[in-house]
Amino acid sequence: MIITKVLGLTSAITKSKKAKIAILGLEMAVLGYALYQQNREKKNKRLKS
Repeated sequence: MIITKVLGLTSAITKSKKAKIAILGLEMAVLGYALYQQNREKKNKRLKS
């Protein structure tokens, strides 16, 4: 859902497929980092219990 909004915005700005792929890769990296942080927090909560 966020990806389609970002890709729609980039297609309005540029027609370059490389730019679209770069932005998509950046967004995937951010989502991957968020998942990593979330899993780490869950693990810490379990250790404290």
